[in-house]
Amino acid sequence: MKRVLVTGGNSGIGYATAGLFKQRGYDVTICGRSSQRVAEAAGNLGVEGIVADISNPDHIEILAACFSGGGLDVLVNNAAIARFMPITAHTLADYNEFLNVNIRGPLLLIQKLVPALAKKRGVIVNVSSVITNNGLPNASLYAATKGAVDGFTRSLSLELAPQGIRVNCVSPGAVDTPLIGKLGLKPEQINEIKAHQETVIPLGRYAISEEIAQVILSQAESTYVTGSIWTVDGGVGAT
Repeated sequence: MKRVLVTGGNSGIGYATAGLFKQRGYDVTICGRSSQRVAEAAGNLGVEGIVADISNPDHIEILAACFSGGGLDVLVNNAAIARFMPITAHTLADYNEFLNVNIRGPLLLIQKLVPALAKKRGVIVNVSSVITNNGLPNASLYAATKGAVDGFTRSLSLELAPQGIRVNCVSPGAVDTPLIGKLGLKPEQINEIKAHQETVIPLGRYAISEEIAQVILSQAESTYVTGSIWTVDGGVGAT
């Protein structure tokens, strides 16, 4: 049975992705920082759950050790943080947190899992954001880290190809996930923003997490695709 690890698999896109891989017959492991949420999500999905913070190198060592024997077929680097604030409000702690979670964490996890992925000629799917191309006020720090994800996806696809490891990236646009509720905005403000954005999305609506999960699964199973960044934005990039 093929094995997949989904980071940040206890909610949103990660949760939907874990559920879809489970339906396709994969042996699924999810991880997240909250023991309660990981246990609840793993129980609901019928998958293995591991409490791990990818900003913590010790936790990454523990994660990687789980796959050192049998190998790993798919790594979905989904865990990330997003907070939107003006650049004048950034603190050193903000920089460290964003860089550790959104850049160092995925890269270090990949580094530690290369032997396991090479055993199975596996695939890595990173989750980025269309914000790297479209821009958004008060999102410079988040956009910078997601731009780094795009960059290291392309470079690693060439570096790891000789070992049979494919590396791709999914770049979602507006997705209706619990992340929206963590932006520090009032519900009426969120509804106003969503209503406006939906007027400029050609498909006329936000995506749901399951639609992004479908693309992640497609990248994982498309065996002649590597170094690709697939934009999933309802057509915004075509306007």
